Amino acid sequence: MATPSWLGSIKQTAFVTHDIEATAREWVDVHGIGPWFIYTVDIPDTQYGGQSIPLKARMGLAQSGSQQIELIEPSDNPSIYKEFIDAGKEGIHHICYWANIDDARTHFTSNGNEEAQYGVTANGNEFLYVYGSKDIPFIEIVDPNESMTAFFTLVAQSAQDWDGSDPIRFL
Repeated sequence: MATPSWLGSIKQTAFVTHDIEATAREWVDVHGIGPWFIYTVDIPDTQYGGQSIPLKARMGLAQSGSQQIELIEPSDNPSIYKEFIDAGKEGIHHICYWANIDDARTHFTSNGNEEAQYGVTANGNEFLYVYGSKDIPFIEIVDPNESMTAFFTLVAQSAQDWDGSDPIRFL
């Protein structure tokens, strides 16, 4: 089935890692991508494995052209990130579309992609993960609100203006 036009292009590629700071430095040194904005996520209530589970992780964002790159270092709490690490994997974890959550849920689940994790951030932004394929384990859908859009714009603008200094910024 063709990707529906409302889904748009892939906006983000995410990688799960054991050490977010070392991985961010590698992206800077090898690929020249930065600066990285590293922060901690602590969402008290997400749906994972049929249960209400807090989602905790360290995350980092940088921009390369039109593509946002995300790094994720999971905590010990159950999550799709920890599931990935516990399976002995590290590296590409998901791609992300910025689209309507309900429409995307209907589309992907009707194509056989089971829901993996769902939640709402502290600033009210919904996110949904569905299981993907062996090459792209998960697909994420977010429908960025004003606050998240402002943060994404900051990350993209910072990459455009970046002179190589201050490669990792902790929020």
